[in-house]
Amino acid sequence: MKFSKRIIPLSLAALCTCAGLSWGADAPAAPKPFGPAISAFGPAGTGFPVGKLGVLLNYQYCETDGIRKGSSEINENVKLTKNVGVVKFRYGITEGLDVRTATPLYTVYKKNKLTGTGEHLGWIGDTAIALHKVLMNQSKGSMFDLAVDVGLVVPTTDVSSKSIDFVGNGAWGTGGAVGLTYSTGSHRLDQEIHVYTFTEGAHDYRKPMYVRSTTAWGYAVNNYFDMGAESQFDWNDASEKNGKSQNDTKNEWYAGPKVAFKYKPAGFAAGLAAMFPMVRWYEANTPSEGFRIELKLSKTFDLM
Repeated sequence: MKFSKRIIPLSLAALCTCAGLSWGADAPAAPKPFGPAISAFGPAGTGFPVGKLGVLLNYQYCETDGIRKGSSEINENVKLTKNVGVVKFRYGITEGLDVRTATPLYTVYKKNKLTGTGEHLGWIGDTAIALHKVLMNQSKGSMFDLAVDVGLVVPTTDVSSKSIDFVGNGAWGTGGAVGLTYSTGSHRLDQEIHVYTFTEGAHDYRKPMYVRSTTAWGYAVNNYFDMGAESQFDWNDASEKNGKSQNDTKNEWYAGPKVAFKYKPAGFAAGLAAMFPMVRWYEANTPSEGFRIELKLSKTFDLM
């Protein structure tokens, strides 16, 4: 396992900016910001209201800007255009305990610039299911919100010649996460880290174990609009084919600004983020994304 020694500290510290306090007993309540806008399955530190169902959609559009090895681009022979959606459900079971699911839907257009040929890949990936437990609650006197996840990845993919093994190949997986959220005034800081590992699935392929660190800072301009920034670092171990390592470990760190709109009476919120590469390192030749545009839509329903 080859962690880049410099990336994780930078990722965790990148957005640790939190300022501004509400003073005065008679001051109106400060508006509260929406959570992370980018696609992250981990918990952060907050829970979900009992008896409420959350339906979320994360959408990501991105294009590769060349094939890279190490930290350098080696050619631009292949271009990938990706449209990735993640459908999520959350339900509050009891106070401090909820269940969450995430199912990816994706389409990728792969173009060979040398031959001019292209092909469409994708459809559905494997579903992750997690129990989310809040251990510390800032609203009840703790210094911050703290939560953990215990998760399972179940085979839901449609394995075919058009599916992408890295997104889903009918394999089982297991993992966990820890998340922290700190709020003060109209500011909110979220930090979550989760790790998952997998069994061998279709095509004799075993997806790599991965670690993801997501950091998000949000500032509520008013009760309807937020601004902020987000950061995501991914570390992937080597995948395996027919039981043999493919020597394709990689590190990726993306960060950028975000905005959000929320309408509390309807239980609706939307976030938009533009993410750009800060650090990229690949053991094998890998198409790498030059940017990511991410959209999050969230609607909460009261089932009780």
